[in-house]
Amino acid sequence: MKIGRSNLIGLFLILAGFFVSFSGSDVPVSEAAFGTSPPWVMNDHMLPGTTYEQIINLSRSDVSKAMEVSLRFDGDKNLLKWMKVENEDDLIIKSGEKTLPMKVTVKVPRRAALKNYRGGIFVTVEPVQDEVQRGGNVAIKLGAHIAVNITVVGDKLVDYRVKSANVSPLTEEDYFRLNVEVENLGNTEISELNGQVDIYNEEETEILNTLTFGQIADVVSPDDIVRTQVYFEDYYLEPGSYWVVAKFFKDNELVYENRLHQKIDPKVVPVVTSDDSQTKKPSIPQVSDEQVVLDPDLEVLPGEAVSSEVHSAAPAPLTQANNTLFIVFGLAGLIFGLVALVAIVFLLIVLIKNQRQAAIQQYLSSGCNVDSNKSNPSN
Repeated sequence: MKIGRSNLIGLFLILAGFFVSFSGSDVPVSEAAFGTSPPWVMNDHMLPGTTYEQIINLSRSDVSKAMEVSLRFDGDKNLLKWMKVENEDDLIIKSGEKTLPMKVTVKVPRRAALKNYRGGIFVTVEPVQDEVQRGGNVAIKLGAHIAVNITVVGDKLVDYRVKSANVSPLTEEDYFRLNVEVENLGNTEISELNGQVDIYNEEETEILNTLTFGQIADVVSPDDIVRTQVYFEDYYLEPGSYWVVAKFFKDNELVYENRLHQKIDPKVVPVVTSDDSQTKKPSIPQVSDEQVVLDPDLEVLPGEAVSSEVHSAAPAPLTQANNTLFIVFGLAGLIFGLVALVAIVFLLIVLIKNQRQAAIQQYLSSGCNVDSNKSNPSN
């Protein structure tokens, strides 16, 4: 079979295509993606003098490099003055991070005209300069657009949404309460919700009570989501299990309902034992303790009675007989001492007297010898 010229040309192009595809396989192909969530900043019920905040999550698929975020605003000139992005000049998605929260704030002045304002935020990301120089590749910018739609109204709008309602386990004598998560959809602070709570027995065969409420514990600002509580300070439940049906109404219309299980635990009363009654063990008697034990006339204050352990550790108190015996022995010792002192003094007097007499006798004897020598001339 002969192969025509056209077939040869086609075969050559196919082979050339394969060659190019294989030879260019080392060229990097960018599969990175970038997006925002939500892709808008929207509020249709702002009052003059109020502020609105919206968190926009910037997300990407390639987390290998740090990315620098750049912003460009456009739209109504008044809206451009009211819009602000927190840390606008320092937004960087770090290496390894997939998302970056970006806070957009719109502050409407008090004299703003009542109308709709439109604008946009163009967001672009590209690798930081150090990453580009180090990699040696051409920087590829990725971008997304965020629509801004703000409506300034003159009337107060009260609107909300109950996101959740639940109860927590309680103990006997704890007042009943309901946990609520509320989102303010209006342009005015709210501190009241219309609702009721139906409390059933464990078998759900009987409604034990129906509680109505209108006040919540916290104030919810416009566009805020707050976890708060509804208190029933004058209502308590006995220990046991109950079923609670929480209902919320708006303009007499049921907007939220949830069936909850409530458990009330009995209050635990601490049991006092004999060991617990002795809260403080007696210490080794000090000087003050010995004085308390040895002084029989010392008064003991109420509630300060000495325990049996203290009596066993301290010396036994002295009786009246022991006191008399000590006095007798003391007097006898004193008398013995006086007698001994008198005897010693008497002996000293006698000794001095004898020494004096001996000295006189010696003097007299020596004088007689002198006279006899004078009367005998031969001597």
